Amino acid sequence: MDIDTWPEGTALTVAEDPEPGFRAELARQIHAFHGQTVPYDARRFGLALRDAEGRLLGGVSAVTSWGWLFIEAAWVDAALRGQGTGRRLVQRAEAQARDWGCHAAWLDTFQAEGFYLALGYERFGVLEDYPAGQSRAFLRKRLA
Repeated sequence: MDIDTWPEGTALTVAEDPEPGFRAELARQIHAFHGQTVPYDARRFGLALRDAEGRLLGGVSAVTSWGWLFIEAAWVDAALRGQGTGRRLVQRAEAQARDWGCHAAWLDTFQAEGFYLALGYERFGVLEDYPAGQSRAFLRKRLA
């Protein structure tokens, strides 16, 4: 079947910048499908370190599901790097995940692998040339 042939009465659209609700609806449908065999219970959270004026100096965005913490993003302002701020933010995210019953954490990175290895993470996979000329490492760590 041709890749541009769809069931009668349907239409495919391509959106370069999909509306915010699209990803959420897609996720709801996927989780409902998975929920037929494995109950899905996800909790999102963020840690934000701000200065007195409210400017973001560092943070972690994460989600827990199926007993795992996934660190989506972690960042620290250049002025605070090398002072343990990033380490403490990741450790705080891990502590939150443990409090919610998580036994392990995982993430992917292409610039901070050494940082996470120093925090006890181990590589379990790699995607070469992503981005071009570099590699993206997939890391995990036992929390319990």
